[in-house]
Amino acid sequence: MRRPYLPGRARRRAGRRVALIVVAGAVAAGAALPAAAAATAYCVGFDRSGCETRATAAQAFADAAGGDRIELGALTATAPLDDAGRALDVVGSGEALTVLGDLTLSAPGSQLTGATVDDLQLTGTAAQVRVTGVATLHASAALRAATVVGSGGVDAAGGTPRLESVALDLTGGPGLRVGCATLHARHVTLVGTPDAAVTTACSTSEVRVSDSVLWVADPFAGPRAVVTEYTDYPAAPDHADGPGDRHLAPGFAAGGLRPAAGSPLLDAGTPGALADADWPEDGDRLPRAADGDGDGVPVRDMGAFERPAPAVPVPAGNLLRDPGAEEAGAWAFTGGFARERYGAFPFPSAAAGAALSGGGAFFAGGPGPAGAAGQVVDVTGLAPEIDLGGATAALSGLLGGYRADGDAGRVEATFLDPAGQPLGTVALVAPAAAERANATTLLPRARSDAVPPLTRAIAVALRATRVTGGYDDAYFDNLALTVAAPGVPSLPPGGGPGGPALKPFAGLRVLTGSARVDRRGRIAVRLACVDGTVGSCAGALTLTGALRKGERARRVGLARATVRPGTTRRLRVRLSRAARQAVRKRRRIRMTLFAAARDGQGLTRVSTVPVTVQRAKPPRRR
Repeated sequence: MRRPYLPGRARRRAGRRVALIVVAGAVAAGAALPAAAAATAYCVGFDRSGCETRATAAQAFADAAGGDRIELGALTATAPLDDAGRALDVVGSGEALTVLGDLTLSAPGSQLTGATVDDLQLTGTAAQVRVTGVATLHASAALRAATVVGSGGVDAAGGTPRLESVALDLTGGPGLRVGCATLHARHVTLVGTPDAAVTTACSTSEVRVSDSVLWVADPFAGPRAVVTEYTDYPAAPDHADGPGDRHLAPGFAAGGLRPAAGSPLLDAGTPGALADADWPEDGDRLPRAADGDGDGVPVRDMGAFERPAPAVPVPAGNLLRDPGAEEAGAWAFTGGFARERYGAFPFPSAAAGAALSGGGAFFAGGPGPAGAAGQVVDVTGLAPEIDLGGATAALSGLLGGYRADGDAGRVEATFLDPAGQPLGTVALVAPAAAERANATTLLPRARSDAVPPLTRAIAVALRATRVTGGYDDAYFDNLALTVAAPGVPSLPPGGGPGGPALKPFAGLRVLTGSARVDRRGRIAVRLACVDGTVGSCAGALTLTGALRKGERARRVGLARATVRPGTTRRLRVRLSRAARQAVRKRRRIRMTLFAAARDGQGLTRVSTVPVTVQRAKPPRRR
């Protein structure tokens, strides 16, 4: 990936590009370059290590130099604040906590995030802000993921300013006032009185509106939804349509401006994936392209807000520990695999994590070229059903990535036999960037497969492969593995503190060490069930063997077994045709018999017994 990194993360990220900018002439060979001045952080309203504390926001603004950072806690500052042409990074604690009066950010490099302001004069960028007065945009200013309320609206004073994912909830007055400027407005929702529309001030005024909703309470003009980009928005009193305008009721959700279920705004925005230049989040920091209509395809909605896809709950009976990266110790990490927090730059936002029911953290590939995490799940408790072919495994999770990065992720489940050898592997593959519409998000993926007989454990691995950049942006969350069989609980009973005491269960005892194949291609196996067993010894016998020298053992016989407590029983196991032929040819083959049984308490026991299988005796001559 190619993006800037915040201080403190650089040591964990590889592959950064370093550029040398030479100004006012060339640098002589061997000449020492002057050291760049270190930026200073100023904290107001709280203390933290490495941050200089100031009593008021005004003092911090007065002391800061270009490139410095001002961090504001929960406070209200009514005095006007001005960057005085210095590029400052102003970071509030959130719109509800940091409340400022008039704020002027006249330097193109100034930034503002996480605050409520009264009047905003902006030449730089502002995101995640609330403006209660007028937002005046100059030059190439960008106002993103913001809300403008009251009667102030937005003034595009000059240049080519931008509005992206902005809601204007106005009580009166023109909503967008465009001077001698070109205003780019995309994913804007404007609601209010008939005057809360768009006005232009001079012959060179230009307004480019796309993927936006202009909802004006005008019984004559009706509601307006702009779906295609056009120029020279008319300032005529009748608000004449531009190319692509549609008159429709937007279908907002109750109490807000987000599309409701069934709204015509859903998936009605510009088709295709997000471009690199597109702002990737809506007004509430949700991913811009979401699957709000549940058709499995993320497409951007019209207006400032997306309708998120319904959260997919983690299924009951999940066998994985720490499925959502909220704990530690369950997974074995290799290759730099990491836990990350929603809301930490540049990962999915905290709002995205909440919409996904993803908690506060998720897994990521990390700074290495190929990170991985794994854990092994014991499924011996379902051995009888597994061996009889009646068990299924469901693998699910949230998988995703960053913007257009091609970093690849997959979740693998490998079925292991009693010796720990693989019987087969299934996998969930993370959606490609195009499947995510280039949004930074995670999407649900799931599959269900039959569990191979003789599976006693399942190894689950999260694998990430870096394709671009210095960090592997393959993301994983809410991972689940469930194994079930009809009529059988997913897990064996406990018998722990507070539960009923369980009686010992020895399982099926195999009393046969050698058996001959009879004329019908079967071998007789004598079984015993210990006296005192609760219920009976019920389960499956699986016979395996290597039919040719050097080949891997395979299943050659299967039988269902039930033995009453305190009794023995002779059970005949029919061999496969290939096994009968191999025994006739080789005379005898050493095989392995696997017994898996459950008692009336639900306890499961397994055992492994070597059995020599011999060919049938030749018929007697008369």
